[in-house]
Parts: sequence; C-alpha cells; structure tokens
Amino acid sequence: MKPLNLTISAFGSYSDLQKIDFTALGTNGIYLITGDTGSGKTTIFDAISFALFGKASGANRGNYQILRSDFAKEKDKTFVELNFVSGSAEYNIKRFIKKTGQDVSLSLPDGTVITGERNIKPKIDDIIGLDQEQFAQIVMIAQNDFLRFLQSGTDERLKILRRIFGTGKLKNFQEQLKNRLKTENEKRERIIHDFKRYNTDVYKREEQFAEWEKQIKTDKNDLNTIDKTIDKFDKLKKELAVKLAVAEELSGKFDELDSCRKLLKEHEAKTNEMETLKKQAAVGEKALRKVKPLADESAKTANNRAASEAGVNAAKKEEVQALAEMQTAEKNVKDLPPLADTQAALTEISNKSETGAEQLKKLNILQKDADIIDKKRNLLSSIQSEFETLNSDYLNADNKHKLLEEQFFRGQAGILSKKLTAGEPCPVCGSTAHPNPAALSDGDVTEVELNKAKDAKNNAQNKREKKYLECNGLKTEIETLSERFLADFSAHKSLTQAVAPQENSNAEWEAIQKELIALITITQKEAVALSAEKKSAEKNLADLILNWETAAKKKTDAELTYKSAQTLLTERINKEQEVSKLSIAAEDEYKKALQVNDFSSEKDYINALITEDELVIFTKKLLDYEKKGEQLNKDITRLEKDTSGKEKPDLEKTRTEAETANAEAAALIIKRDDIISCLDKTESMLKELRKAANEFLQADKICAAVKQLSDTANGKLDFETYAQMAYFERVLIAANQRLKMMSQNRYNFLHKKEGGDNRSKKGLEIDVFDAYTGKPRSTNSLSGGESFMASLSLALGLSDVVQQSAGGIHLDAMFIDEGFGTLDAETLDIAIKTLSEMAGLKRIIGIISHVTELQERIDKQIQIEKTTKGSRIKMIV
Repeated sequence: MKPLNLTISAFGSYSDLQKIDFTALGTNGIYLITGDTGSGKTTIFDAISFALFGKASGANRGNYQILRSDFAKEKDKTFVELNFVSGSAEYNIKRFIKKTGQDVSLSLPDGTVITGERNIKPKIDDIIGLDQEQFAQIVMIAQNDFLRFLQSGTDERLKILRRIFGTGKLKNFQEQLKNRLKTENEKRERIIHDFKRYNTDVYKREEQFAEWEKQIKTDKNDLNTIDKTIDKFDKLKKELAVKLAVAEELSGKFDELDSCRKLLKEHEAKTNEMETLKKQAAVGEKALRKVKPLADESAKTANNRAASEAGVNAAKKEEVQALAEMQTAEKNVKDLPPLADTQAALTEISNKSETGAEQLKKLNILQKDADIIDKKRNLLSSIQSEFETLNSDYLNADNKHKLLEEQFFRGQAGILSKKLTAGEPCPVCGSTAHPNPAALSDGDVTEVELNKAKDAKNNAQNKREKKYLECNGLKTEIETLSERFLADFSAHKSLTQAVAPQENSNAEWEAIQKELIALITITQKEAVALSAEKKSAEKNLADLILNWETAAKKKTDAELTYKSAQTLLTERINKEQEVSKLSIAAEDEYKKALQVNDFSSEKDYINALITEDELVIFTKKLLDYEKKGEQLNKDITRLEKDTSGKEKPDLEKTRTEAETANAEAAALIIKRDDIISCLDKTESMLKELRKAANEFLQADKICAAVKQLSDTANGKLDFETYAQMAYFERVLIAANQRLKMMSQNRYNFLHKKEGGDNRSKKGLEIDVFDAYTGKPRSTNSLSGGESFMASLSLALGLSDVVQQSAGGIHLDAMFIDEGFGTLDAETLDIAIKTLSEMAGLKRIIGIISHVTELQERIDKQIQIEKTTKGSRIKMIV
C-alpha cells in the first residue's frame, strides 16, 4: 500500500483544509516530516490510519471524537480523505466524524462505491492484507515502543509478540487444555463422590453390586408370600363389610322408628298454638292489605298539606325581605358621587406628575455632565502642575547646556592658541600677531559631555511641549462641555451671569453646582409629592368605580329577587289549596275502610296490623306444621313395616370382627410397603452406580489423556513461547542485517537461550555481541544512540517478518517516528543511508522528527507550521 494524496479537515491540530500530495515526493527514497513539538507530525499517520480503519495509530487515541480539532469552527466538518494504491489498483476512501458516529465511503477501481463500516472493514483488510494493529506495527515504527521491546524481558516480549503475530490462539489453546483437565477432574471426582454417598468404594464396586443383587432376590420372594396372605384378608374384609352394612341399616331403622314416634307426640302438643296463630294471620292480613294503604295515603296527604302551608308562610317572608333590599340598593346608587369629577382630577394630577418626572430626569443628566466636567477640571489642574515641573526641568537643562557650550568653546580657543606661532596667521581671525592668546583650562568640557547636555535639554523640551499640548486640548474640551452644560441648565434655571467657568473661576463653578443640586432636590421632592398624590387619586377613582359597579349590581340583583319572591308566593298559595282538598278526601276514605273491615277504632287496627315479613313467617309456620305431621305418620308406617318380625342386631360384635381383620391386613400392607421401598432403593442404587461405573471408566481414561496434553502444553517451555521463539529467530536474523550496517559491524544480536531468573519463563532473551571486546553484553548497557540503532534495527526486522507472515504483503510506504536526536553525525549518516537502501526502488519512507541535522540531510520534506489558529502543511520537494 502506498498513499497518493491525503486531505485533512478540522482533524487533530489542523483547523482548516490541508492537503498532502505524496506523489510529489517521488516513487522511492526517504523524506522528512518536521515541525515543532505538538505541531501535528504524527497526526499525518493518525489521519491515514483513521481513514483506512476508523482508528488513530496510538493507544491513547482510541476515542475518535477527540480527533476533532479544537481550533475548528462549529460549521467546519471533520473528515479525512485518502487516495492510495495497492498493487496496481487505485482506491479512494473518505471518512467523516459526526456526533453520533462515522460516515465512510470507499471507491473501488471499477467505480463501485461501498458505504457503511460493516461492509468496508473486511474489504480494507482484504485490500491492505493487514488489520489495524498489524498496520500500525509495520507501517508506523515508533522509537519508544521498540526501545521498550529491546529492553524488556521474556514476559513483556511475549505480550508484544502475541499482539503482533497473533499467538494468543496458542495461549488460548493452553488455557483450554487447563480448563478441560479441570473439568474432567471435576467430573471424575463427582462420580467418586456419588459412590461415597452410598458408602461404596468405586474400586470395590463389583463386590457391593453382588450383595445388592442377592438382597433384591430375597426381597422379591418375601414380597410374593405377603401378597398371597393379603389376598385372603381382602376376601374376609369384604364379607365382614357386607355383614356390618346390613346390621347398621337394620339397627338404624329401629332407632329412626323410636325417634319418629317421639316427634309425633311433640308435634300433636302444638295444635292449639297453631290455631291461635292462624286467626292472628287472618286479621293481620286484612289490616295490611285493605286498611294500611288508605291509612298511609291519608297520613301522606296530611304531611303534604302542613308542608304546603309552611311554604306559603316562608314565601311571604322572602317577599317582604326582597322589597326592603331593593329599596336600600336604589338609595345607595343615588347617594354615590359622579365619576366625571374624579376622573378629571386624576388627569390633571397625572399631567403634573409626568412633567415633574421629565424635568427631574433632565436635571439628573445635567448632574452627570457636571461630574464629568469636575473630573476633567481636576485632571487639568494635575496636568498643569506637571507642566510647571517639566517647564522648570527644561529651563534648568537649557541653562546647563548653554554653560557647557560656553566652556566648550573656551576650551577650543585654548587648544587653537597652543598651536599659534609668531608671524603665522591665526586660523580664526587671520592676524599674525597674537598679543593675548587663550590659555588651556584643567576643567575643559568634552564634545561628548556637551552633546549629552544637549540631548537632555531636547528631551526636556519635548516633554514640556507634549504636556503643553495635553493641557490645551483638555482646556478646550472643558470649555466646550461647560458651554453646553450652561446652555442646557439655563432652560431650567435663569442665571444672572451666563459665564463658563474657566481655570480660575472655581467659585463661580461651585455656585452653579450648588444651584443645580438645590434645584434637583426641590424638583425631586415635588415629583415624589405629585407621584403620591397621583397614586391617591388613582385609588380614589378605582374605589369609586368599584362602588358604582357593586351598587348597580346589588340594585339589579335585588329587583330580580323581589320579582322571584312574588312569583313564588303566588305558586305556593295555589298549590296549598290543591293539597288541602286531597288531604280531606284521603282522610274520609281511611275512616270508611276501618268500618268496612270490622275495626272498631284506629287503635284496634294498629294492634292487628302486621308486616309483610311477619305475614310470610306466619304462613310458612302453619304450612310447615301441616306437612311435618303428614310426613311423620308416613315414616312411622314405613318403618313399622320394615322392622316387623325382626330383632335389633348386635353392632359392636360385628364391628370388632371387621376391625380385627382390617388391622391384620394393614400390618401386612405396611410390611409389604417397607419391602417394596427397600427393594426400589436397592434396585435404584444398583442401576445408578452401574451407570456411574461406566462413566467413571470413560472419565478416568479421558482425564489421563487430557492431563498428558496439558502438562506438555503448559510446561516450562509452553506452546506459545515455543512458537514465538521461531518468529523471534527470524526477527533477529533480519534485524542483524541492519544493525551490522548501522554499527559498522561492531554489534550483532544474540538470542540468549537461558534467562537470568530461573523462576521466570525463558526463550526470548536478547544480548548484543560487541566485536570490539569479543564478548556479549546486555542491551541495557547500550548508550542512547546505540539503543536507538538497535531498536530501529529490531523494529525493521520485525516489520520484515510480520510482512512475510501476512502472506507476503509488501507495503510501499513506511513511517519512522522520532529517536534520531540521540545519534552523532556519523551514525546519523549511516542510519539515513541504511533507510535509503531499505527504501530501494519502490518504497518511500517518511521520517517524523524535529532534529535540525535531518533537515540539512534530507531534501524532500513535509514541514508543519504551528500557529495560534491551528497547524499548516508546507511541501518542499
């Protein structure tokens, strides 16, 4: 596999769209990926790995969501697109990161597009020939990982090689054998435990089986004898049962006959009582059926009449009360003041309150303007003081400069006079006579001192002028603000003298401020008073409106109530007249019914009256009495006929014979059940343990075979370590080809067959043979640069072996991450030469590093620029 073009968007440290054209780097050789720490060098390989497999290369980059760039804008999409060739075919894969997952599509050489991770993953594995872990191990050689592989022991190398060569299957096979042995042992122990539950030694089982078979034969013979005896008792029990049943039936008839004769005498003693009950039921039924309905109707109409009269009286009272309430409501409406006057008063006070609030707002704004002018006046005063100080500094510097300048010129004259010669012209005045030449002074000023004084003067002058301009600008600003303030203030308060406060008019300005504060105070008090007055007026109006509405509603309700009371009174008077007529008629009907049914008075009727339930009870008692007498006579006649000419049998004797036979039969049944239970238990044990014996023979045989396999697979040199040693030998052979070249034939890997610790596993230990000393040495004794060469050689050798193990897959691109900083110049040249030779004619190798010497030695480069807005990619070819 070889990448052609890589496009990255909002991925890792890259905020915007970045493209890498790998074809520009050529078809073979090495190139450099360089940039500052954290700029995103390794991210390029992460992007390739993510595009192909949906995962970054590093173990700490497992969560693809964190691959989105922190520099990216919210609208930017995070994706990686890769064009690559495998064999002679070209492919394109594009993978997006979304909040809910990934979207991926793969374009094949024939134009077919595949989507969905489930469909693309097996296709990529088929195209590349490697899974993601193998790809990361072979294509991305990380110095730290393989330095750890170089210096680790057998146990650590076991884990690394297990991941790379997939020898975990052998490890699993070993564990499966252990588990199988444990399972078979447990199965065998369970069978032995089953024998122990029956107090039987599994190895003496045949002797116990023979005893049980003998016992089974004896129990069956005893069981046959008991069954025959039980059959004889069954026949006897049946005969005695029939005899007992006949005796019990005849004895019962004799007892029943005596009972019936006794009950008949008791029945005949109640004849007079039943006659009295019969007469009471007849009179009660007449009162209940013929008089009670008319009596109930009379009472009902009388109650209705009384209720109707009470209703009329209540309606009259309601009418009087409703009239009084209506008259009161009409008076309350007339007594209320008009709404218009109160509304007008509220409008007037609202207008005054709004005007006062607006004026107070404007005055508060003027107060803020006055505070700003105050601050600027104070600032002006401070700046003016600074100006006076700077002006004094300037005058002092100017005087000092003039004094030094004069001294300097006098010193120059002394120097010239020293060179004057009598008769020769003066270079200043041209005179040949020199009557009074200037003399040299011990305190002459140098030109350097003079220039320094001049610079000090100029500097002081610049500061003074700058402060002067600052003063003038601030004075102009104050004047402008003051004029605008006085113009606004005059609209609220007439001033006797409208003069803007200047530098020396503090008294005037203070007077204006006091006047403003006083005006604000007065206006604020007036506004508060007007606001309170407005609230009071609003409340008065609201109360008056509510009173009007309440009074009007009460008046309307009272009028309706009065009309309703009049209507109700009329209705109840009419109803009372009708109810009175019905009550009189019902009472007449009730009195006639008493006479017709032979009741001399109402009291006589009430005493005779019974309920429906009582009538039913009386009727049932009379009917039951008649039926019971008839039935007793019939039963006595029947029983006398059945017992005629017979004697009452002896039941106790017959029951004793039957109970004795039952007891003897029950004892035999219990004995038979005990024999059957013992027989079933013995037969069940024998059957179960014969089956268990067969299983024991099989389990014992399997357990022995599995134990032999497990002991072999999990011995001192287990299957997995043995297989890894074979891979390891091939890795060391391939690694030595590079290590000899990079170390200039000094170092050579040795496969140490025995480990240093007898308690640990052995077989994957490494030493290096040092040709300079002629002795092997530990890999931990190598220097930093030597360790890098050794780990790189080991990594390249491991890469070769993994490719061969993966079906001869040839990867035409490789990345080596860091580690070159530990090499000296000569070793670095050898390493680069080795990698160039390894690249050959078809392979291209990318070195990820920030080492400056590599930038000088490798022409083709991918430079990563780290900025505050994300990294950018630059190609140098």
